[in-house]
Amino acid sequence: MALTEEQLLAHLEAETVAIDELIEEFDALAANGKEVRALEWAELLKDSLVDKKQLDGAVATYEWIALKQETSPAIAQKELLHILSTSRKEQKFIPPAFEKASSVEEAFLRLRHLRAMKKGMLCYNKTWGFGIVERVDAFYQKVEIEFEKKGDHEFAFSYAADALDVLTDDHLLAIRHNEPEKFAEMLKKEPGEVVRITLRSYGKLSVNQLEDLFVPDLFDDAGWKKFWAAARKDLKNDPLIEIPTKRTVPIRVRRKAKTYDEKWFGKLKTDSDVPALFKKFEEIQAQKINEFEDYMRDAIADRLAFIVKGGQLNQPAWIAQALVYAEQLGVEPSGVDCAAELTKLAEMNTLPALLEELPARFMQAFINRLFDGSGTARSFLLRRLPEFGTTALNETIEALVRNGAEKELSAQILDTVRRRACSPALLLWILRNKERAAAWDMSNTADLALQTIELIEQDHGGGALRAQNQLREQIESVSSLKTILAAMTDSQKRDFMRRISESPAWGKLDRQSLQAKIIKISPDLHEVVLKKTASAPVKEKNPRITSKHSYQARKDQFEDIVRKQIPENSKEIELARSYGDLRENAEFKYAKERQRLLGLQAEELQNALDTVKATDFAGFPFDVAGIATGVELEYADGTRETYYILGEWDQNEQMHIISNQAGMAKALNGAKAGDKIMVPTSSGVNTEVTVTAVTELPDHIKAWVKG
Repeated sequence: MALTEEQLLAHLEAETVAIDELIEEFDALAANGKEVRALEWAELLKDSLVDKKQLDGAVATYEWIALKQETSPAIAQKELLHILSTSRKEQKFIPPAFEKASSVEEAFLRLRHLRAMKKGMLCYNKTWGFGIVERVDAFYQKVEIEFEKKGDHEFAFSYAADALDVLTDDHLLAIRHNEPEKFAEMLKKEPGEVVRITLRSYGKLSVNQLEDLFVPDLFDDAGWKKFWAAARKDLKNDPLIEIPTKRTVPIRVRRKAKTYDEKWFGKLKTDSDVPALFKKFEEIQAQKINEFEDYMRDAIADRLAFIVKGGQLNQPAWIAQALVYAEQLGVEPSGVDCAAELTKLAEMNTLPALLEELPARFMQAFINRLFDGSGTARSFLLRRLPEFGTTALNETIEALVRNGAEKELSAQILDTVRRRACSPALLLWILRNKERAAAWDMSNTADLALQTIELIEQDHGGGALRAQNQLREQIESVSSLKTILAAMTDSQKRDFMRRISESPAWGKLDRQSLQAKIIKISPDLHEVVLKKTASAPVKEKNPRITSKHSYQARKDQFEDIVRKQIPENSKEIELARSYGDLRENAEFKYAKERQRLLGLQAEELQNALDTVKATDFAGFPFDVAGIATGVELEYADGTRETYYILGEWDQNEQMHIISNQAGMAKALNGAKAGDKIMVPTSSGVNTEVTVTAVTELPDHIKAWVKG
């Protein structure tokens, strides 16, 4: 039953007010559409606590109000000065807490740190280590610390709010300091309990804030991911812990276990927040209820139907997840034909994108549902294989094999290979599954190697770019090169080496490294490189030029790094040096790493500016498609598009400007009006178009070129 006004007044009249319990009730009111009432009652609670001089509770209540209302830092600071008006010492903590805070949430966290500091308390600083608070000087707004290894040191409140953690004996870092062996064992065997102790130690923390406490002090990024995965698995089944879907929202610690009763399912039936509903479905699954009561089944079926039928056309991934939950929970959405909905999803043009959008744990389950609920799923999935990303492709292939479609699958992939229409993900799958590919008659190693080079030369983004990079790693590895060359004839080896030598996919140094690997395996191929070097230079089809507009943009970027970012970084390094021992100085290490990256970036930009030349494209021919031409295309469905091909760094999607290094530009190069050619699409599959016209650059493009 929801909190009533009489119950609230009874709480306020009590000698000890249950702050956490009331705030939990306010959360429930707000979630049920009664946020105005919740805020009014919270204000009443805050004022009552101020009158009673229960300042900790008043500050905690106002923190809830400020976060719920998204109050500005300035207003929150003014209100806190009023709440703490009876304690001038407490008021001294407020300006430093808000001074450098990037949000109200961060300001309250800083304030909690400052208010907790007392003489004799154990504290910790990332640079200085462990220490004991010797003195808190509110007048001068300083705190004096006796550090275990470095002696006395004073911190201003504004710095202490960020840099000092004040510890009680049961604080996570106190346990770590006092009982290091026990702490190390807990990190390995009790990650969930470590998180519980951390939440008790620091109060409300989001997952992002939790990560900041552990990385890099206790874990690197990989270690943190492993630790958090194990901790989350444990905490998921803890009725006192609620982990929000957003990493920026604080993890909730309850005073009493949540009960999944008729009241809870009644609230579920009124919830219209889809991500929140998915989280609640997971909670239901975690309860492992053997048989649902009628009110449970009714609420679940109603919410599943709401997601599927609720007009979520722009979020098909939500519909897919709802259909998976329906199967896992064993509850059919009210009034929904699941098979028909699955067929709609299978036939969508955006099915590949939908699969990539699904969380990994849902992807396989959804693909399996497609086979169960859609009679046409097999044909649709087979036809769309080259469009899938790596993960979706792997899951789809396994599902097709499991469902008896291996024969059609092998024929489809073989046809795609023969047509040279593989996506990076599909070709990567073939190379990684050599035994199965060989059984499906896809063992032409020489041809696959050449197709790999072709795909590496194309422009890709997103998941296709990741697969493309993995293809590059495949062909550059010594073991792969040995396999490739062993399967080739002498003529094929020479062709392979020539392709590597002429390909724009590798820079000069990378190409030389790859050539050296190949020559080490087949020394006779050295003559191919020598002939290539000695041959007369030919005019590049795609010279290294760019527009004055793009050249100036790169030049501005270079000057910003050299004149602004590098000097600022030098100041950061000097400031970090002042913090003490460089071996334990995280700020110094970060500043030095940034110095290295800025140097590399500046060097790369300088080399590029020296190599690529600026031009306004005046006088360039436009008899065939190429640099400085407009190309009009017509697709099979009648759709028309115009592209303006410029130089190496030129790109503007809204103006249809593309680089001469783009896959589309390379496909169009040399084409004339009336030609039918194959061009790449965003899905990675080539399609045929008709070139309807090749034109000079129009005035608005020429104006853009000149900047």
